Amino acid sequence: MNANKLIAAGLPMIAVTYGLSRFSYGLLLPHISESVHMDQSTSGLISSLSYIAYCISIAAVMAFSAKFSPRSILLAAGLLSVVGLGIISVSPDPFILGLGIFVAGLSTGLASPPYADIVSTNIEEKRQNQTNSWINSGTSIGTVLTGCIAIVMAERWRESYWIFIGMAIVTLFVNYKVLPKQQAPNKKEIHAPSKEEWMRSIRLMIASLLLGLSCTPYWTFSRDYMLTLDSVPAYLGEWFWVIIGLAGLLGGTAGVFINKFGLLKAYWLSVAALSTSSLILGMNPGSIIIGFLSPVLFGSSYIFVTGAIIVWGISLFKTNPSFGIAVPFLLLALGQATGSIFAGQIADSAGYNTLFIGAAVMGFVALVFWPKIKENSNG
Repeated sequence: MNANKLIAAGLPMIAVTYGLSRFSYGLLLPHISESVHMDQSTSGLISSLSYIAYCISIAAVMAFSAKFSPRSILLAAGLLSVVGLGIISVSPDPFILGLGIFVAGLSTGLASPPYADIVSTNIEEKRQNQTNSWINSGTSIGTVLTGCIAIVMAERWRESYWIFIGMAIVTLFVNYKVLPKQQAPNKKEIHAPSKEEWMRSIRLMIASLLLGLSCTPYWTFSRDYMLTLDSVPAYLGEWFWVIIGLAGLLGGTAGVFINKFGLLKAYWLSVAALSTSSLILGMNPGSIIIGFLSPVLFGSSYIFVTGAIIVWGISLFKTNPSFGIAVPFLLLALGQATGSIFAGQIADSAGYNTLFIGAAVMGFVALVFWPKIKENSNG
């Protein structure tokens, strides 16, 4: 299968399931909260439902990937995204909103792992890292689209979700037409991970958990925080999400960077940048320069570090590439689910500054758990 053709199908699917179905909630939160009457604690709790759903669905992929084809799983992801976005668009209260967020969150957990299997069995090895990285960068495309639509649509967040539904339907159709119905013949077989692979993934799992805890406050509350600051221009808060998404496109180069400089340098650079984005937002939020620099650092480093995690995971779970994404992303989601629950409470009790500085510290701790693998394995 042609790598560019797979990217053309996979990148929009990740854009829909991550950027639209999952992270759009944080962008549209100010208007949603006003419409359905939520405080910060309730907002954080509802946000956690997306991550909990993600954990459930990605665990299901790990358990049943041998029984269903990657194509079937991805089409299910697209369908759940359409349904979840539809529920969100008509939600009259926090309960129905939470249900929609949960259903949409299920789509996210189903989306990433199957692409790893398709890439592993259909794309030549020298292009696999880059193909996985560009598919993963779909989150940034979805974030940019969400941000632009939100700015144009202003307070009409329900209509924004109708547009998201249309995008999700088109993406579902494209994947239905493009994805291979059967895995390519004469390629490496996929087996259950060995005990040795599980043991070697402990550092990866700890790092993923810490990074999930670290990045959640930013995804959920950063734009809301910027909009409350009188010392920065209103346009900066309005365009905050777009800046994150555009910067995230740099993360699509993770595969090229890793192939050239190694996974270890990619991991250290991206984690340090990700943590710094939260630190400077918490320490000096009133600066216009920080208002631009922080989302640029976060957007580019988040996509970059998740790309590094994908390469790291696949290099550990060589016999089952989907587990190479599913395992670290499951731990990432567990961290995000836990972080969402406590982030709202911390914001209520101690303020946003404390929340973002604490998130940064958590991210810097993740630097201790760097990848220990042979660089000649291409990550």
